[in-house]
Amino acid sequence: MTNSRDDRTENTAYGSPRAVVQAGTVHGGIHIASSAGLSAPVPRQLPLSATGFVDRATHLRRLDALAEEAQVRVPVAVLSGPPGVGKTALAVHWAHSARTRFPGGCLYVGVHAHAPGPRAEASQALDSLLRALGAPPDRIPLSLDGRSALYRTETDGRRLLIVIDDVLAPAQVRPLLPASPGCMVVVTSRGSLPGLVAREGAHRLSLDVLPMADSVALLRNTVGPRVDAESGAAHDLAEHCARLPLALRVAAERLIDRPGASLSDLVTELAAEESRLDTLSEEDELSDLRAVMSASYLALDDETARFFRVLGVHPGAELSSGAASALTGTRQAAARRFLDRLTRAHLVERVREDRYRLHDLVRLYAVERVEAEGGPQERSEAVGRVARWYTHAAARAQTAEHPHFPVVPGYEPPDDLPSFSSLGEALVWFEQERTNLLAATGAAFDLGHLEIAWRLPVSVYPLFELHRHWEQWCDLHGIGLRAAENAGSVFGAARNHLGMGDALWLSGNLDAAVRHYRAALSAGREVEDPWVEGFSLRQLGTVLWQRGEREDGTAVRYIKRAVAVFREAGEERGAAMGLLGLAEIGADLEYWDEAFDHCRSAIAVFEEIGAAWSTAWARCTLGRVLTATGRADRAVAEYAAAVREFEVREDPDSRAVALIGWGEAHLALGEPARAGEMWRAALEYLRDRDDPRADGLAERLAALER
Repeated sequence: MTNSRDDRTENTAYGSPRAVVQAGTVHGGIHIASSAGLSAPVPRQLPLSATGFVDRATHLRRLDALAEEAQVRVPVAVLSGPPGVGKTALAVHWAHSARTRFPGGCLYVGVHAHAPGPRAEASQALDSLLRALGAPPDRIPLSLDGRSALYRTETDGRRLLIVIDDVLAPAQVRPLLPASPGCMVVVTSRGSLPGLVAREGAHRLSLDVLPMADSVALLRNTVGPRVDAESGAAHDLAEHCARLPLALRVAAERLIDRPGASLSDLVTELAAEESRLDTLSEEDELSDLRAVMSASYLALDDETARFFRVLGVHPGAELSSGAASALTGTRQAAARRFLDRLTRAHLVERVREDRYRLHDLVRLYAVERVEAEGGPQERSEAVGRVARWYTHAAARAQTAEHPHFPVVPGYEPPDDLPSFSSLGEALVWFEQERTNLLAATGAAFDLGHLEIAWRLPVSVYPLFELHRHWEQWCDLHGIGLRAAENAGSVFGAARNHLGMGDALWLSGNLDAAVRHYRAALSAGREVEDPWVEGFSLRQLGTVLWQRGEREDGTAVRYIKRAVAVFREAGEERGAAMGLLGLAEIGADLEYWDEAFDHCRSAIAVFEEIGAAWSTAWARCTLGRVLTATGRADRAVAEYAAAVREFEVREDPDSRAVALIGWGEAHLALGEPARAGEMWRAALEYLRDRDDPRADGLAERLAALER
């Protein structure tokens, strides 16, 4: 910018820019390209702020003071207190008001210590946060320590606010703490997290029920002047709600729905409900809310009441209107209307467009009502419906990503499934629903829906592969294998063993992968499924070759047998994948003519069936063969085509492999400068993800430049 006093130009950069341009007068356009890709957008992940928020002035002032300290250190605030007291509401309300203090963005992650579904441990939370910060999925390490180190790198120099909601223990928080001044962390927990206070110097801000004046103010903010007209009844109503913000909001909405009723009428009603429910009022976290919830529940019409209570059995932390439709057995348009009614009544929270959740205490009440009015059968049927819906929806998303992958959702498809007009839409849906898919699989297994529990994993797992969700991928097949075994489904076991083998192979556990591939092969042969048998054989040959078992020819025999099995079954892509495996082994053995023929045959099939990504990989192998046999000019064209495809699919790992080969082709043509250009681009990517291939490539590049 230009200094207005003396016309000097001052240049200032904030954060950790990947590219900086300094220029005087510029004519025409400026085009900046970086192999690291475009900067990620500033994350703005905060949920909606709660309605009817009241004072908490002391806590807000303390949070403001801690934010000032973020200039010199990383302050950590722990908001602790009982359920329903408003911890999350306070954290989110203050975070929205403090956004301008943190220009780097606001991150939010719920670790679901008390919500349904799989608890998000620190490793999963880091995966989510790193993606929000723009880290490419393939660059995210598998280990907790590696993810935490990358997180500290990504947050360095950024002024970020991080909200970590519903924490159970300090171990869920420590790896998520930035190390650089400029950031602040706000944690909510029912516990006091003394270890975090002692070791990390966190500041504990304890929340209790609201003072009477604030309780009445919350009612007044929501209901209006009727509260002041019946001040005594307002105090009684606040006491019936135990001065819990959640209960007060529910009661206030009850009054809004009954404009002709007095506060005294509601107080009388709650007193009656309280005595009627005495037998249920044990010393648990729901007891203070039960009477208030019961009054609101009984005010619902029968259809809405049933819809509400069945929502409580959803296995995940949040859901869409489509999932709610399947869960409750209603059409999606009707489900949206019910959700709108329940949102207005503060029984359901809309967290963003078409995403809803129930406060954990409200969910507990809903489940109570299911058990009291519908029994175990209603709960089981609801979980079965929504798990089937997730299975079919996931199969659709998987088909959009990989149309040649055989999904096996089973059953007739339910109504109101999502449709995907592009791969991008399918991937967005998958990332939103990924934890629900795992939760639905587990819930289906627990309630005896074994067919669904093994079919869902084998209808969706390549989506877990695409973004490298290794841990969840393995967890998914773990449930699928138990379900198939309990159901006596040999085919289900075969498909889940094959998927588990792929997950373990790609995450580097070759020995365990071999065990699962052998189990898949045996089961696939038993049920006479050529797809399972063929890919089990191909993968066994590939992994044995990678393990160095090359002397007796077993690896090659496995892959050749895979090609024969695929051809007998008319499975064209499988046969071409087998040929590509033979081409790669042939290149390793320097059987160049054989490798060339296998590559050309594989490419012809891939192109005919439209398998563009497989074609690109085959071009890389062909480029290797061409370079080694004196046809590097043709290899350059093959690698260039492969790189273009990998860039279209946003697959940087495959792109780096292609760039290395491309550089070797240029080196063979006597063009070391071009080779160095390719290798430097690949090396930048490999170093960013601490890839072990980086050291060898760096040595080759250094030798080239000497």
